[in-house]
Amino acid sequence: MFDLNLVRPFLAVYNLGTITKAAELLELTQPAVSSAIKRFETVLGYPLFIRMGRKIEPTSKAHQLATQLSMALELMDGAVATEQKLVVYAGANIISKLPEMSNIQIIESPRNAEDVVQDIKLNKVDLVIDYHLPREGGVNFEPAFTDELMFMCDEEHPAIGETISMEQYLDSEHVTLKLFRKNAQIVDFLSGKSLSRKVAIEVGNITNLIIATKGTRYISSIPRSMVKVAKQFGLKILPPPMPLRKVDFEFAFHKKYQNNAEHKALREQLRELLNQD
Repeated sequence: MFDLNLVRPFLAVYNLGTITKAAELLELTQPAVSSAIKRFETVLGYPLFIRMGRKIEPTSKAHQLATQLSMALELMDGAVATEQKLVVYAGANIISKLPEMSNIQIIESPRNAEDVVQDIKLNKVDLVIDYHLPREGGVNFEPAFTDELMFMCDEEHPAIGETISMEQYLDSEHVTLKLFRKNAQIVDFLSGKSLSRKVAIEVGNITNLIIATKGTRYISSIPRSMVKVAKQFGLKILPPPMPLRKVDFEFAFHKKYQNNAEHKALREQLRELLNQD
């Protein structure tokens, strides 16, 4: 009789590429996972992996089997689910643009880009809206929307009007947001220059950026997608005094969803919402 308990260890090793990581994911010991793979190979009558140095690589038959079993496992999980919601990873600027939606569960994206891609391959997340993710096999990418950086200060700032000059920008004290994935300040990253500024406060998220700017003489940057939120806090929006690259956000998802009607409809719906002014 075919043992369904052998499927998950096989798919975990297939997606992660190592028995060690598969064991951690499944909360099993490495010998238990190795034993499950050997038992599965005995049942099937052919090898699933071959060792290449310290790594293991799936055989051609393993590739075929993984595609079929991933789809079957998804159907089985869906059949026993009491409520089906698609899990979406997104950043704060994305979340701020989306209305309440009953068919999705939004989770803030992990800081580590490799973790995001791994979660896609392991079917932990159904859709990711992000930028500059590493390209890996089995993950599809589509354009989502383009964001850009603006600047902001308190509405009652005594020295800055409706625009800010480069001289004012350099003379002001700043609240800065650090990009954890790029290990750089967001303005430096998008301008391609290392600008000499008077940094008063460095924060790790946009919410703290808004709070630290409100009621002060500081200036800071804000994605255009969050301008409405910033204005609700009484902040004045300013065009940047220097050229800045735009940020192209993408949908990233498992290749099995490429032609899935429900998933495709969600991508189209989200794309329309994100591109509204």
